[in-house]
Amino acid sequence: MRIVVCTAALFLAFFSHSDGGCDAGPAMKTVTDRYGKKIRVPVEPKRIACFFGPSYEKVFLLGEADKVAAMSIRQPPWAHKINPGLENIVVMPSYSNPDVERMLSLGIDLVFYWQWPQQTRHMTNAGIPVVCPCDDKGSPTTRKEFMSRYKDEIRLYGDVLGARAKKTAASYCAYYDTSLRRVLSVTEKIPESRRPTVYYITGRSIFSTQGSYSLAYWLVEMAGGRLVSRTLPPGFVDASMEQILAWDPEVILVGGIMPTEGVMSDPRWKPVRAVRSKRVYPCPEGIFLWGHGSSESPLFVMWLAKLLHPEKFRDLDLERETKEYYQRFYHYRLANEEVRRILQRIPPEGWKQGVGIGGNP
Repeated sequence: MRIVVCTAALFLAFFSHSDGGCDAGPAMKTVTDRYGKKIRVPVEPKRIACFFGPSYEKVFLLGEADKVAAMSIRQPPWAHKINPGLENIVVMPSYSNPDVERMLSLGIDLVFYWQWPQQTRHMTNAGIPVVCPCDDKGSPTTRKEFMSRYKDEIRLYGDVLGARAKKTAASYCAYYDTSLRRVLSVTEKIPESRRPTVYYITGRSIFSTQGSYSLAYWLVEMAGGRLVSRTLPPGFVDASMEQILAWDPEVILVGGIMPTEGVMSDPRWKPVRAVRSKRVYPCPEGIFLWGHGSSESPLFVMWLAKLLHPEKFRDLDLERETKEYYQRFYHYRLANEEVRRILQRIPPEGWKQGVGIGGNP
């Protein structure tokens, strides 16, 4: 009997210190982020910090927003409307210098972050897993590569966040392909000479845009337009007033946080064709900026395709498409007036001014 009791005690002692024991901490798994690093992360993370660009929006898309405990930028008004719980999430003062002590006090067990070695090392040395959702491959030079790499990003979030999120990520990727193929089946046939020229403002200045093979390049291309800044270097770039006058775009898209009045009321822009014809449009904004790395980018391509080629997309009901997307992925039933506001980049009714995208580097 003594032998049996001792054996049982040894058995319990062994398992209480194994990976499955109650004192061993959460179950862990190994993932490979898009920078190629292998990282040990919780199987089901509970306290997430979203310090990488639109990472909160991706976590929300995949149904795990209730696990977000900290972020580095304030989110757009519609994100607050659709998820009131955002008010309870800590907004850290700086994403370029994360406050590790504060993160530890918040119980953060997973961080989505940029590939910045010093900051990453500071967090991992404190025992906080850091996952980078972006890769180091440079700008995609084909549409197929662009679409494939975006879906890889979504799948990474799903792999990291757990089984339920992984299933939603697969569903989203199928939607992404189907939606864009519908548009491309039309726009692929449009010759270069029939594609309207587009200047796309993507930053905090009316001169901030993007160059060749950038996100803006591919979104405009898929929608059947020609980005006038496509000959500039890849990524975020600044154009000059002289360049814009020489390009003389037919359409101007105002993304980022710029109001259209910044263009329409500036006398320097009066000679530009898009200004003269009043074809200056604010880009839609929902959970995130539609044309700025958002999971709502298929809706952006639909919106822009219909804007540039209304005669070819008469049957595309953008209001219905938006409602169905929000119901399917956000589990939110949009009213007609709410859809109108999102498409025109108008905050929810009653929204207090001065709150929205922003944050300190």
